[in-house]
Amino acid sequence: MIFYTQLRLLVIFFALLVGSQPGWSQESDPDTSMRELIETEQVIEQLAEDREGGHGDVPAGSTPLSSLLAVREAIRNQDYATAGKFLDMRYLPEELSEYSEEELVQALALVWGQQNIIDLSAISDDPGGNRDDGLPSYRDQVGTVTISSGEIPIYLQRVPDGEGGRVWKFSNATVARIPEMWDELGYSPAALYLRDILPDFRFMGMDNWQVVATALFFLLAWPLAVLISNLLLRIALKIPNRFPKGITRFFRRPFRFFLFILIARLLINQMGLSLSARILLESSGVDYIAFTVLFLGVISLFRDYQIRKMEHQGNLQYVALMKPFTTILQILVIIVIALFWAERAGYDMSTILAGLGVGSLAVALAAQKTLENVIGAITLYTARPVKAGDFCRFGQTVGTVEEIGLRSTIIRTPDRTRVYIPNSVFSSVEVENYSSRDRIRYFRQLELQMTTADQLRVILSELRKLFYSHPMVLPDTVSARLEKVEQALAVFRLEAGVKTKDYQEFMAVAEDLNLRIIELVHSAGAAFSGPGQVLQVREFKQASEEEMSRVQAILQEWREQDRQPFPDYSTEEIEQFRDSLDFPPRVTPGASQS
Repeated sequence: MIFYTQLRLLVIFFALLVGSQPGWSQESDPDTSMRELIETEQVIEQLAEDREGGHGDVPAGSTPLSSLLAVREAIRNQDYATAGKFLDMRYLPEELSEYSEEELVQALALVWGQQNIIDLSAISDDPGGNRDDGLPSYRDQVGTVTISSGEIPIYLQRVPDGEGGRVWKFSNATVARIPEMWDELGYSPAALYLRDILPDFRFMGMDNWQVVATALFFLLAWPLAVLISNLLLRIALKIPNRFPKGITRFFRRPFRFFLFILIARLLINQMGLSLSARILLESSGVDYIAFTVLFLGVISLFRDYQIRKMEHQGNLQYVALMKPFTTILQILVIIVIALFWAERAGYDMSTILAGLGVGSLAVALAAQKTLENVIGAITLYTARPVKAGDFCRFGQTVGTVEEIGLRSTIIRTPDRTRVYIPNSVFSSVEVENYSSRDRIRYFRQLELQMTTADQLRVILSELRKLFYSHPMVLPDTVSARLEKVEQALAVFRLEAGVKTKDYQEFMAVAEDLNLRIIELVHSAGAAFSGPGQVLQVREFKQASEEEMSRVQAILQEWREQDRQPFPDYSTEEIEQFRDSLDFPPRVTPGASQS
């Protein structure tokens, strides 16, 4: 049963595909807009109402306008017998005798509708016709039909009505060429058969079989688009690239949708749609949506390519800026395509652009601060005073830059809080970037109790030796001087550059230097002093010899095993210490509680 249904669909598809003759000649892009089409239809309806209301005494066919209105009304009511009475069947070639008036007028209406939307307001309503068109007084031209051999004029001609009067009919010269027009522009027997067996209806200027064919073509266009896009994707992935996911996403989403609309439109164009149907289809915006999706996909593909290229080159500071810029570009593309569609649909572009101008000014005034922040973001990305991951100081705020967005820069403080600083502010004041330094300065002032000059000379010599000997200190930055003598204090100024950019590593080096300085000062027999020194009111409790022996034993063990916990414990030792204490502390039985 399923196979039989699929076979019937396939047969109908091929019948629809050959629904018109292969020698078609029709405009693919009609110049008339949807708005003009609607206005023309309104004019025609108003003329018909006026004639019915105020000119009911005018016989049908007495003027060119009354003949066309009568033919139009008969065709709309599918009364082809009445419409056929307005064909001049005199003096026709013998081969036309096989066609009835109904068949000829129906064929003329179909081929006429493919290329013409008649403006009834330009048709003469005078019994004598249009006398200023350069044609004989008994003949008026109401349009043309273009085929491969040239243009065929469509004439109305004033002929005898057989009752002593005259009536305006389609001329026998026009009627004689209806078969020629039908052979090139008409429907095939298969299309006519489908039109006869389907329920009688029209939609958007399309016959019943064209409506069904349009729906079927859209159903068939999707698997064809999937097949073609997958083939092109395989070819594209054979080219070496750094972003296969981006290419796959482009071919499976925007490009596939574009192919789907393109294939459906190509198939629909083979059905011989009327000019009004083509105008409605062109103005519906389906084509513009397809091109919009394609352009947006190309922009996203270009963005992904540039991001991978920047990451490969190490220019990560520009990556975060690509997304907002491509978003702005995509919005501009949507606006431009929407304006093109509006113009094609017949809307007044000057009015639309004026409205956009006023609206843009209002938006710009309302979004002034936002625009300032966007410009600030561009400044930060181009000048590059900081980038994500840098440790910096902004005013009284110190922390690590986490993100530079379009509106604000996010800084993570050492307290793990987040500070959001508007880009317009962040880019307009001084910013101190600690991460950009090539070394970290070690600076101390030591205040020692006054001793003899010889002791101070020894201490100075040992301090300089210490700094010159340390592997993490740059020798050309070392400065160890007795800066001044103040009351009973000797003030030493110590300065050196530590070979690191990492602050924690610097603290470890500074810790090692501080401990060595303490040992050096004490071994020289000197003592530290300074404003912070206080008088001990009670006797200072010295450590017992047992405690000092234990301390010396621990130090000696560290030296023998070469595993002093300075500047830090090893990773293995840290893992052993992890979670080894109780929290909250457990209360042992018999212990005092406060």
